[in-house]
Amino acid sequence: MARNKIGLVTDSLEEYMAKLEELGGATAMKKGAEAALKASKQYVNPLIEQAMNKLPAGGKYSTGDTKKSIDDSMDIEWSGLTGEIKIGFDFSKSGMKSIYLMYGTQLNGTPRMKPVTGLKAAIYGNKTKKAIAELQGQALSDTIREIMEG
Repeated sequence: MARNKIGLVTDSLEEYMAKLEELGGATAMKKGAEAALKASKQYVNPLIEQAMNKLPAGGKYSTGDTKKSIDDSMDIEWSGLTGEIKIGFDFSKSGMKSIYLMYGTQLNGTPRMKPVTGLKAAIYGNKTKKAIAELQGQALSDTIREIMEG
């Protein structure tokens, strides 16, 4: 099953990348992209953890395994000049439980379990996307400043 990933979504991305390329080529661009992606994940993971504290039935049936399966690896996957970082849950550990918690469950069209409040928004919400764009812009700007200052 596919995992969620964050890419660079900041406004003015082309300008940031052009400036990084001018300052240090692909190496500088990669450094900036990694800083931006890591900042994004550092923002999203606490939101996921906070949402997991609002489990259906107050967590009465929770073993804690799904919360433990939140991916905390800061490894960036590169394919050419495209970098991605995994966010959310490690499905090999949580299986479908994380999906059920995010979207709820139904049986023959009748809701059985409500989704965890705020879990989907922590990853896909407009507020999260806006915050990530700002964080990425700041991380890219910081990388440019760091390279220019030596």
